Amino acid sequence: MRSVDHKTLYTKLDAVMCEVPEGALGVAVSGGGDSIALLRLLAEWTQRNDRLLYVATVNHNLRPEAVDEAAFVGQLCANIGLKHTTLEWNGWVGKGNLQSAARNARKTLLAKWAADLEITTIALGHTQDDQAETFLMRLARGSGVDGLSGIQHINGEEPIWVRPLLNIPRAVLRDYLTSLDQVWIDDPSNDDTKFDRVKMRNALPILAELGLTSERLAQTAQNLQLPRKALEQLTQVAAYRCCLPNKYGVVEVNLEQFSKEPLDIQYRLLSCIMAWVSGAEYRPRFDALKTIHERILSSTSQTLGGCFFKPTKDGTLHIMRELACLPKLRIENVLYDNRWLISADHNDGLFVGPLGDKGLPQIQNWRELNVIRDVLLQTPAIWEDETVIVAPLLASAGNETISLKTDPKHFYKSIVSH
Repeated sequence: MRSVDHKTLYTKLDAVMCEVPEGALGVAVSGGGDSIALLRLLAEWTQRNDRLLYVATVNHNLRPEAVDEAAFVGQLCANIGLKHTTLEWNGWVGKGNLQSAARNARKTLLAKWAADLEITTIALGHTQDDQAETFLMRLARGSGVDGLSGIQHINGEEPIWVRPLLNIPRAVLRDYLTSLDQVWIDDPSNDDTKFDRVKMRNALPILAELGLTSERLAQTAQNLQLPRKALEQLTQVAAYRCCLPNKYGVVEVNLEQFSKEPLDIQYRLLSCIMAWVSGAEYRPRFDALKTIHERILSSTSQTLGGCFFKPTKDGTLHIMRELACLPKLRIENVLYDNRWLISADHNDGLFVGPLGDKGLPQIQNWRELNVIRDVLLQTPAIWEDETVIVAPLLASAGNETISLKTDPKHFYKSIVSH
């Protein structure tokens, strides 16, 4: 084992943690070496700084061993006096991208856990090696500045996500744990070469011989975060010039002004609008985005990534949700399509879904709203069988309400990563 300078490790962690806001902290711990190291370091940091620390483990129910791993983390937390919660996911149906689905589920579960406990910040155990692997994966996909800038130390709003170990190599963390006589559990999927990340991990020793060490790759990613921020700010300024978000969850774009922006800013702006309208975490592929861009400038309606692009004769492009992507669901949660807050006196037999062709004729005087029909079709409504009980965006109602979870003006803020 190499000697480990605990003070230097703690100083690097403190430099990041001192930037997070006051309030209770959460940490996601899988039982692997990275997250166990983070847990031990944060346990000391929160004690010194008089902060509350809660621990969560997400069991994706994909491996039988996951139950024992969660129990291992729970016992460790009990030993050092921390509250531990296991969050269960049973949503995998065997189709699509498993890693992406698991990642999204993990984020959703952790965010809800944080909200329930009034946790302001969640710490994650990403390391310098994770940053290097991410850089290589995105390089292989032909990513631009944003993709190659990699993982940020701190981002998000509610909750804030912080990665205090992003400048620390995985090997150093393992040595730190060994110096504490602290064991951890290795996930066998970390050696499964069917995953791109594992392929990149295995390639790093070869690249290091050429000078492309994990440290150098991670530093390159971090260096790209400055131009990324600058481009985001320029995109935000452009959005104020040519975009208008509204209460229907739609962004109206002045195409004449939009076409005057630098081409890269136009692409970025389209991606940001799509993310806000659809709630997608990742941008569409660049080739698809270029195709959409060409067609909307020629006044052609298009769909991409759950969004519908509708140009009108007055030179306005309306970007809204694609009607076919909106489900009709029984009202069980207060959030619909990850965008709309739903409130109803009772949920029995009620559904929430888009107004659509069947619902719009049930709204009296909808033509007097002076809103294009496609926009109204994609707005949510509360249904009982085939009858619209209420469409609060179109007409006043009783105690049932539907509203965007964030003010439309939040669109502008969402362009710059936080």
